[in-house]
Amino acid sequence: MPPQRVLVRALLAAGLLTVAIGTVFGLSTPGSPGVKAFADIVQLLLSAGAALASARASSRATGQLRLSWRWIAIGTGGWSIGQLAWCYYELGLGVNTPFPSVADIGFLMFPMGTAVGLWFFPNHQNRQLRLRSLLDGCVVVGALVSISWVLVLEAAVKAATDDGAFNAAVALAYPIGDVLFIAMVFYSLSWSGPHRRTQILLAVGMLAMAVSDSGFTYQTAVGLYKTGSLLDLGWVTAFLLITVAAWDAAGSRTAQPQSGEIIVDAPFILPYLPLLLAVAVSTGSYFGGSRPDLIQVGAIVVSVGAVLGRQYLTLIDNRMLLAVVAAREEQLRHLSMHDPLTGLANRALFTDRVSHALALHRRDGRPLALMFCDLDDFKAVNDTYGHPAGDELLIRVSERMRGALRAGDTLARFGGDEFAILIEDGGLAQIVGDRLIESLAEPVLVSGTLLSVQASIGMMALAADDTSPELETLLAHADIAMYSAKRAGKGRVVQYDASMMLPEIADLPLRIPLADAVTAGEITTVYQPIVSLTDDRVVGMEALARWTHEGVEILPNQFIPLAQRAGLIRPLTSLMLERACADLMDWCRQIDDMDLRVAVNVPSRLISDLTFLDEVAEVTLRHGMRRGQLILEITEDTLLGDLPTAKAVMSQWSELGVPLALDDFGAGHAPLLHLHQIPLRILKVDVGLIANLDSDHRAERFVGALLGLGRELGFDVVAEGVERPGQLEALRRLGCRNVQGFFFARPVVAADVPALLMRSLTPLESAY
Repeated sequence: MPPQRVLVRALLAAGLLTVAIGTVFGLSTPGSPGVKAFADIVQLLLSAGAALASARASSRATGQLRLSWRWIAIGTGGWSIGQLAWCYYELGLGVNTPFPSVADIGFLMFPMGTAVGLWFFPNHQNRQLRLRSLLDGCVVVGALVSISWVLVLEAAVKAATDDGAFNAAVALAYPIGDVLFIAMVFYSLSWSGPHRRTQILLAVGMLAMAVSDSGFTYQTAVGLYKTGSLLDLGWVTAFLLITVAAWDAAGSRTAQPQSGEIIVDAPFILPYLPLLLAVAVSTGSYFGGSRPDLIQVGAIVVSVGAVLGRQYLTLIDNRMLLAVVAAREEQLRHLSMHDPLTGLANRALFTDRVSHALALHRRDGRPLALMFCDLDDFKAVNDTYGHPAGDELLIRVSERMRGALRAGDTLARFGGDEFAILIEDGGLAQIVGDRLIESLAEPVLVSGTLLSVQASIGMMALAADDTSPELETLLAHADIAMYSAKRAGKGRVVQYDASMMLPEIADLPLRIPLADAVTAGEITTVYQPIVSLTDDRVVGMEALARWTHEGVEILPNQFIPLAQRAGLIRPLTSLMLERACADLMDWCRQIDDMDLRVAVNVPSRLISDLTFLDEVAEVTLRHGMRRGQLILEITEDTLLGDLPTAKAVMSQWSELGVPLALDDFGAGHAPLLHLHQIPLRILKVDVGLIANLDSDHRAERFVGALLGLGRELGFDVVAEGVERPGQLEALRRLGCRNVQGFFFARPVVAADVPALLMRSLTPLESAY
């Protein structure tokens, strides 16, 4: 049965029993033998039952709650022993119980035991709340002493004093004990914790006990008390409620406050109710002709002093709360204006400062400059080393960039790998931009790995006499300049000028014509030979796309990125593939040699597309090509994504008999581990590494190392961009076997290839 239902039934039974006993008391004559026997035995049984129930609750509880119920069991057990002595006098000896007597020892154990039990009741209060609750108890004690003195204590003391000091002390012990545990009742009700229901039951029971004890003290002092009067009903109610509370506590789990649970302090008015009542009683007594004596005044002073102490604690709490709120507001304001990863200003704060700088430029002609900075190839770092490494790299980059700026400059992170810089107060923007580039020159140590990082920076500078643009225009111009820096080769600073535009804007005039040209097959295919240095003969051809629009040749580095942005790269690649395969087989028939190879460039996102794999298989089968005649050239970003997926897909290309060549080797971030694990056949050394080969000994040593690495790993290595005799001689010294470049031949159309091949036919010694 649920604990709530058990509690309801127990309360109902206790209520019915209380009503029944109260009816007996009300309809009977107090002090008669039958009523005495009934009242004494009922109180003995109920007090003993309360003691047993409390002991049971103690045995089932843990920690501080066990100690609390143990003391309550001692208090109720003491009362039942006192009641047993009372029964002995009244029922056994047939005489009125003398006052004081042995019974009073047991009765007085009750307020002490229950007060200690309530004190030990677990409440999970902090130190501040405990002190406030203690002051609340002082308010209650002082007020109740004042009330009790006027209503009970003064008369009891006067009556008991005539019987001696000991009798007076015992008489006073009852109301003082009542005051003590009533104060503890208020203390326990001054907080809400995990045992709130039990607390309320005990509190109501203690109040009923206090009312009967105070009445008993007064009636005994004036000789009016008789066993079995309605006054006894308070004791009956008290023990019934204690029993119900103990059974409820024994049947419930020991609750603990949940994480983040707030323990509520007392309602503000609760400790003041007894004080207001004490003032009302004292006022009534004064107008009734009784002047307040020292004890009454002293009790009121104690209560008022405790109230003042409580208000002082409240004032301290309010100040602390205001300080906490202010700190939280400052923290929230900081978080709303700063990037949580790097601690730099965020877009909102940066935009606000730029708006202020523009306002000063319009008013006072103060110069300013705005820079947009984007880390080059940052996605490759995330894909290769993981996002935690990427975050660490961003932190290190922000530290270096901050060190390159002045204290008055503003550095902000816009999100991802984008940063923005505001230069004010006459700072030379170009010098600052160069310092930023220089700050990233040294590799950055991230998770034990040295990573090279560079940035493309776009700059928009406003001199004192320049027209002040709108904020959005200034930001857009810096952004456009940044994209121009990327197109210009990355790792540099580019200042905005009116001729610049975003790639998407530049695409607009050419997007539709390029789509029409791809659909109509108007893209021209040219071929550049790959030459073996063993015998200076052509061993393969690379297919290259060319496009002329309205009589103007559009460079490949312009229309191929346009095709990627416009979603035309798949049909363009399919067109190049079909052309290259058809031309290759035509050349093979003309020169009667099936060992010739052709290479086609394929973007990274297509190489892992299984439908493109099927397309290549169909094209090579349809044209009757042998295994290895078609070579697909890929860039390093193909290797920087999901390595297991890349290995699986590229293995399928190997099974198809289509070798893969890594283009622009040495210019990117491809780890050597990937080169070892992915089935590549050919490495093409980047043009930038060959450019200074004949004039820079360090470049020669570096290329020599790459060639040696390629040979050790079993790759065929091709050096691209050979344009001068000095480069060729250096490559011969380094043992390079295959080269490509304008020094041998510029790209030619398909019809001119057979003549080129006829003067250089030999059995191929390489993958080409």
